Amino acid sequence: MLANFSLIIFQLSSIHPYSKPTIPIVVQSILILISAFTVNSLNDDLETIADAIRFSLVEGLLGILVIVPFLYILTIYFLFRASFRKRPFDDLLDSSE
Repeated sequence: MLANFSLIIFQLSSIHPYSKPTIPIVVQSILILISAFTVNSLNDDLETIADAIRFSLVEGLLGILVIVPFLYILTIYFLFRASFRKRPFDDLLDSSE
């Protein structure tokens, strides 16, 4: 649901004379409604569709916040690996005579 909302925002913010975002926005809106009805039917605590949408968006953002520290660690690992790598010898750079 979070991805569909992001794609709708992207479609609306990148409108230009040659874009036709009507069909993608309609399909993404239908997918949001289907997933909201599914979440609402699976969770007994939610009373309305708006609560289901809010619940799904919050859970999606919390999931991203859980993943972000691992991405930082992975980025730091690759930066350290690239900074300690020995560069291969290049004959063209050495022949400056």
